[in-house]
Amino acid sequence: MQGWDGGGEDLPARREAREEKDRLKAEFGARLKVLLDLTGLSSREFAARYPAYKDSTVRKYTLGTNLPPWDFLHDLLTEVARRTDDPAAPQRRTELFTAYRTVLVTIGADVRGSDQNSLLLRLLDGEETLHRLREELAEVRARENQLLADLEEARRQTASPAARERQRQLEEETRTLAHRRSELVRHRGALVADLDDCRARLAVLEEADGPGDLVPTGTRAGAGPHQPYVPPLPPAPPASPEPSKSRGRRALRLIGIAAAVVLLAGGGAAVGIWATGDRDTGDQAASPQPTTPSASATPSPTTPAPTTAEASSAAPSSAKPNATRWTGHGVALTYLDLDTVPVRVLSSNNDASVWASYSSTDDEVTLYGMNGGFFTTEPTIATWDAPAKPDRQGCADRISTTATETLPVTPGARFCVTTAEGRTAYIEVEKMDKALAAYTATITVWEEGTGASS
Repeated sequence: MQGWDGGGEDLPARREAREEKDRLKAEFGARLKVLLDLTGLSSREFAARYPAYKDSTVRKYTLGTNLPPWDFLHDLLTEVARRTDDPAAPQRRTELFTAYRTVLVTIGADVRGSDQNSLLLRLLDGEETLHRLREELAEVRARENQLLADLEEARRQTASPAARERQRQLEEETRTLAHRRSELVRHRGALVADLDDCRARLAVLEEADGPGDLVPTGTRAGAGPHQPYVPPLPPAPPASPEPSKSRGRRALRLIGIAAAVVLLAGGGAAVGIWATGDRDTGDQAASPQPTTPSASATPSPTTPAPTTAEASSAAPSSAKPNATRWTGHGVALTYLDLDTVPVRVLSSNNDASVWASYSSTDDEVTLYGMNGGFFTTEPTIATWDAPAKPDRQGCADRISTTATETLPVTPGARFCVTTAEGRTAYIEVEKMDKALAAYTATITVWEEGTGASS
């Protein structure tokens, strides 16, 4: 006689469904194991390099016991790209994220649920939406910058009726874009808060080591008890007939974004994090991204700056070129967002302006610039070797002439850095802090960003 559970489903069918889910997870874990082998790192060495993960957690991912979060896939592929020269890397990335989403949906994950796998799916889809938001924000800011230049030119022209009408049209478009930017920033803030919440609850579930594919009661037919409100993305304003004349790095990044969207059309997640301007720095997420505590001796990326750090308060109310936005001492040199006030320590190199990679023995520490597109690192850091400390222009000039992708970190080393939002920063390495297992540094960030006038 067959046994029945309370829901009327027979036990053999449940057992068969469970075995199918385990098979799918094991197959995906085997795919991750191949990628980990390509990095040349063991699970322990990978956890030492990326302290957001434990050695035991990495092994669970590669065995298919648990499915990993979006961040792990990104970090694993970044490490593979650093150690191998694979021209098909973008395609492999798309295939991996497509397979990842397929497995999550097949084993019953639902973005409305609050079980472990549903949180993973929500994190994946949320990161893709966040990528699109950043993409549009970059376009809006580029157009705003061009409008400012056009307005300045229009005001210098003779006060003819045609010139006044032209100025009125530019001012109206400027107001429309400012409103659009505010809506995008508001939506991004709510989405970032939801993603942080997803990561926090995933960390708790991984620590509890419970099954990740059981949907709690009340989440099958609608939004789960933890489902936050994320405001809908407002429609874009009508396209302006004025062509954008943005040049240089901003234009290259927008081209890279378009390439990413094309390559990910098959259903993959967002690829790479793109820099933005400086018009919304006041609404950056203030709390560090939660993560599973690390068992390695490498610094935890969620460790805040030491309480003994001396830091200035918030940025000036009106941004002035070359003004000091923030300065602080004793900041742990790990994954740093240099555009927040105060500087924020992140859980991974996603969105980091600069980040340091520590070896297991701390005898090799490497400083990296911003993530570029498709596993690349942008040349956004430079060594400062002049006797006196630099000002903003001195650092900016050094970056424009000698910027590179990576540099070695030693006590007393000094660096000039371009932040994710186009500001300029100066980092002076202090010493290795044994309690943090990381170098500490004095950091100065100047106010001017991509949206400021030169």
